[in-house]
Amino acid sequence: MAPKTKTTKATFTANLKTNLKTPALVRKGFRAYVGVFGAAYEAALPRYEKAVKNAAKSYDDYAARGEKLETVATTYAKDTRKNVTNFAKARFEKRSAQLRSFIPQMKASAANDRVVELETEIAKLNKKIVTLAKPAPKKIAKTATTVTEKTTKAA
Repeated sequence: MAPKTKTTKATFTANLKTNLKTPALVRKGFRAYVGVFGAAYEAALPRYEKAVKNAAKSYDDYAARGEKLETVATTYAKDTRKNVTNFAKARFEKRSAQLRSFIPQMKASAANDRVVELETEIAKLNKKIVTLAKPAPKKIAKTATTVTEKTTKAA
């Protein structure tokens, strides 16, 4: 523990005087606090009065600005669907290109080769259909009519 010191009469009276000044210091600090707010109010008051005077002028300006913002927001909202669709399409194409680069069976050249192969096969089948759908020669039709004529004469 710290050693006890003897308090003398002089230190006691000094402490007493300091303690008596404390309420006065507190009061002075409070007044300074109120004074700061008073000064801030006096500094802000001219600006406030100026803003109130210009409010009528500014109202029309603010209304015009609001109208511009409204048209911009409306066009942005209308274009959003188109922008999102284009973004998604581009992203899909990018991702599928990446996927094709990893999987060789999905490359576009392999798919195009298969398309060419199927087109040639379709062309061959179309040629077969055309040859099968040709009408019968007229000679056969004539002989059928002559046979029916001969049978009717004989009877």
